[in-house]
Amino acid sequence: MDSQINCLYKTRMIAPREKRTVFVENLHTLPDPRWDGAVTRVARAGHVICGPDYAISRLSSPGFDLLYCREGQGTIRIGEELRRIGPSTCAVIAGDQPHGHFADRQDPWVLYWLRITGAEATEMMRLLFGPAGRIPIARGAAVADWFSRLFDLMRERGTNQDLLINRQIGELWSLLNAERLALESDRLPPALMRLIAAMGARPELRWTAEDMVATARMSAAQLRRLFSAHLQTTPRDWLRRQRIQRAQDLLLRQGVTVSAVAEACGFSDIYHFSREFRRVVGLSPTAWRQSDGGGGL
Repeated sequence: MDSQINCLYKTRMIAPREKRTVFVENLHTLPDPRWDGAVTRVARAGHVICGPDYAISRLSSPGFDLLYCREGQGTIRIGEELRRIGPSTCAVIAGDQPHGHFADRQDPWVLYWLRITGAEATEMMRLLFGPAGRIPIARGAAVADWFSRLFDLMRERGTNQDLLINRQIGELWSLLNAERLALESDRLPPALMRLIAAMGARPELRWTAEDMVATARMSAAQLRRLFSAHLQTTPRDWLRRQRIQRAQDLLLRQGVTVSAVAEACGFSDIYHFSREFRRVVGLSPTAWRQSDGGGGL
């Protein structure tokens, strides 16, 4: 028994550039069927220090495999497509077609990985990873710490494990989305940054098409293309959401009338405001204010 413990200790402390593959963690869960359809599952997860010959190939698998390359390099194969993955990169593999991944022979990768199934996983992967299927990671220590806490939950095997893991997955979505947003912000064209900063600061102004063009200093057609490519919306819809968010803040204040909120947020009249508010929020301004969500406890 002592020799087994000693071997395990050596495995966990092994240097990242071994010539053989070492699984530092290789865990699985047995989901509780009571929570089927209600939570996001982690079927398996692990941490592997790959040797040059490390390779995985499958015809299919349930859900998605999410790989975080901490060091080294490797390649993902999805169908006939090959994607090269470098260090400090998180990538996703959909399991509904033939796929695999393998380490670079000269610089094999160190991977953290998990398999995700369940509630809304497909839509979340689409929103976070987009067509490229990868996210560069700046805060690698935070992601590695997240995996460490996931491994602790998976080892515990308590009666509340499914819900605790589901909560942990929510933290991962927040981490990855923060990385994605930071990357997108760095890539936003100056003209687009200039306009959204101006509209965000003063959403109550009229902001005609001519105002937007003058602020961005580019044509209306170019502006629409930038909003579509970088923010997946239109200039007018982006402004509408800014106004509605400000309106919600004002509606929470005691003694502020709905008509005053409409005027303060740039709507031409209370009827236009009520129509747009209902379209975005699903309730009229008055109903939202009176609801549990709007009125608090």
